[in-house]
Order: sequence, then structure tokens, then C-alpha cells
Amino acid sequence: MFQFSYKKCFNTGVVAVGILLAGTSCKKELREEIFPASLTIVNGINDNTSFLTAYFGDSKPKVYGRLSYIASGNAYDYATDKMSQQVTLFRNNDTLQPNNPFLKTTLQLEPGGIFTHFVYGSPAKVKQKTVKENLPARSLSDSVVNLRIINLFDNRPIDVIELEPEPGTLVSNLAYEQLTDFIKIPVNASFSNFHFEVKDHATGVTLATLSEVNIPPGSLIPNLQWLFKARTMLVTGTWMSESDFSARATSMGHF
Repeated sequence: MFQFSYKKCFNTGVVAVGILLAGTSCKKELREEIFPASLTIVNGINDNTSFLTAYFGDSKPKVYGRLSYIASGNAYDYATDKMSQQVTLFRNNDTLQPNNPFLKTTLQLEPGGIFTHFVYGSPAKVKQKTVKENLPARSLSDSVVNLRIINLFDNRPIDVIELEPEPGTLVSNLAYEQLTDFIKIPVNASFSNFHFEVKDHATGVTLATLSEVNIPPGSLIPNLQWLFKARTMLVTGTWMSESDFSARATSMGHF
């Protein structure tokens, strides 16, 4: 009579697994891991009204209404495993000529890298600038926000003044297209708001202000969009004269 042997079956299984592992270890050909790159597209068009829609494919979009929306002065975050990433931008839903987009470019990225791509200038003469980021490390024992400023205001140098929480000049004579290093701004429960003023360096005219709530009403917790974070202040607009200009200051977080 046939008798089933658990011991024999177990030994046979061990041998089979051993052979499989041996074959795998001898091969030693592992697929190279590709870590996604982080890509942020920033809309810094200087008319302060143009919105963009973004397509990240190599072909044409199938449904233009589903493209990623980037409001004026805002940004859109995207992750990709393509290290040569094509980006196509349309302005103000102008898709009547799909072969003639507002901007079409290919960005060279790196595995695991963090990149910010600024789109700026005028609608008639768009410009672009890519920054490979080295963002400040977060520390729960360091109650600050790391804030930097980029000047995309129509070829005019600017000054940025901090009014709250600690009055003083953050940057003076920041040239057009220049990006500062990160500046530490304290964040704690002793003040309610962040408040900054942007001035034209040559004339001292106030161009724009930026205000953000630090302690929301009814809360004791500082603004988590600022606390411990790295942020960029984006200054955009156009200049005709001291009494004829359009300017805006917005901010975006790096998460």
C-alpha cells in the first residue's frame, strides 16, 4: 500500500528551493531601479492673468479639458520616471492649433532629483529657467520656514521687506531673473501673520505685498503650509512708470 511521507516531501521541497535560489544567485542580473524625479512647473507669466495647462506626454493630448491646470502665479507638482521629460503648455485654453502650443520643451532630469521649472516673461516672448533643487533639511527642533525669492518682474531690480514677524530687509537690489538662497523666517505662536512688502529698487515704489496667516483663527497651531517647510516667493508683473505698473507676489511650497 502506498504511504505518504511528509518527511520525504519536505526534503524534496527543500532541494527544489535550494536549486532555484542557486540559479537565481548565479545569474546576478537585477533590473536597474528607476526612482521618479520630482518636477514642479511654475507659471510666472508677467501679465498676472494667463493660466496654463500642461501635458506631459510625447504625443498629442486626447482630452484637452483634462490637462493639468496652473493658475497665474501658481505651480503644479509632477512625478516622472522619464529622465528626458517632454512638457507641452497651452495658454488660456488656446488649443485650436494643437501643433502650435504656447511652449513645448524637453527637460533633462535625474533619478530621484527635485527640479523646479519656471515659465515666465511675456506671452509674446516666453522664457524658461530650470533649477535643480537642494532643499533645506527639515528639523522639528528648528521652528522656522525657509523662504527664498525669485524676481520675474519685467526687468526691474526689487527689494523685499519683512514687516511681520521681524521687521527688516530680506533682500535688496535683487536683479531680474535672480533667485536668492533660502532665508530662515521664525515660526511660532507669538505672531498671527507673515507680512512682506515688495518695492521697486530704483524708485522705492511699493509694487506688491504678500500676507499669509500664521495662526488660523481658533487654532494654536502654526500654519503647517509654512512651518518647517521650504517656500519660494514669486514676484511677477510689468512696469511702465511709477504710476503705471502691474505686480503680484505669491508663494509656493516645496513638499
